[in-house]
Amino acid sequence: MSKRTKAYLALLTTTIIWGAAFPIIKPSYDHISPFQFLFFRYLIAAPLTLPFLIYYFKKLKPTLKQSINIILLELLGASFALAILYVGLAKTTALEASLIAATSPVITTLGGIIFLKEREEKKEWIGLIISFLGSLILVFEPIFNDQSLLKTFSLSGNLIILSYNFIIAAYYLLAKKHYKNLPKIFVTSTSYLISLITFSFILAVTKTPTPLSLLKIPSVAIATIYMAIPGSIIALTARIYGQNLIEASEASLFQYLQAVVAIPTVFFLLNQTPTTGQLIAIIVILIGVFLGEYRPRKIKR
Repeated sequence: MSKRTKAYLALLTTTIIWGAAFPIIKPSYDHISPFQFLFFRYLIAAPLTLPFLIYYFKKLKPTLKQSINIILLELLGASFALAILYVGLAKTTALEASLIAATSPVITTLGGIIFLKEREEKKEWIGLIISFLGSLILVFEPIFNDQSLLKTFSLSGNLIILSYNFIIAAYYLLAKKHYKNLPKIFVTSTSYLISLITFSFILAVTKTPTPLSLLKIPSVAIATIYMAIPGSIIALTARIYGQNLIEASEASLFQYLQAVVAIPTVFFLLNQTPTTGQLIAIIVILIGVFLGEYRPRKIKR
């Protein structure tokens, strides 16, 4: 199996898991806050990956400088980025959040060109632009159906989510540079322990009671377990692994596919039927990703 094929399979795994996450998580917010959810998520993920952290820490014996770099990078990409994202989501609408999130692959692509000296082929630019246009169709479609949505726009929430896009793009670019030779499960297990400590601290400072009895609520338990194991341990490990095998800009194209996964998942789990505009957007996004990632097989003479 080629390196590129491995990357595609890893990134598709992440896309499917994270694309289905929102309709699975959403019902839990009727009972818990975003920070309580994040605490429960890492309360499960961190202990499960702790043996990997201990094993690889003893095996690799990272220097103090390496350890500090990993801790700072995971504070940026996991704890701080997620905190920023959920604060922004609380201040804006899902429509605006989706619209601004659509700029993330563009930011990652430009960052890869500027900071990692990556080169983009013409076909990759075409695929990126087409996928971006598909995302715009997807997020603007509700406005065409309901003009009243324009009245709910929030400047502060939009700016916060835009800052999240820059933070997470910076994280992925730095991770590609610094985690190239590290076992990816070691990185993610470190990240989960740091996140557990961070969100425990936030809940303590805000004096938010978070009893474990909340996990008895089915929607909370399902969302927590889903994001703790597939959503954290598998998806993030696969994301970092896949991005290390190809250019960061190529890997970012797969983010567009999360919307393609989310719409049918919402239909089956929340019984929300996709509109004609959303179906058109899915087709456009798929065409863009295909054009950007397709590599014709060379015929050997």
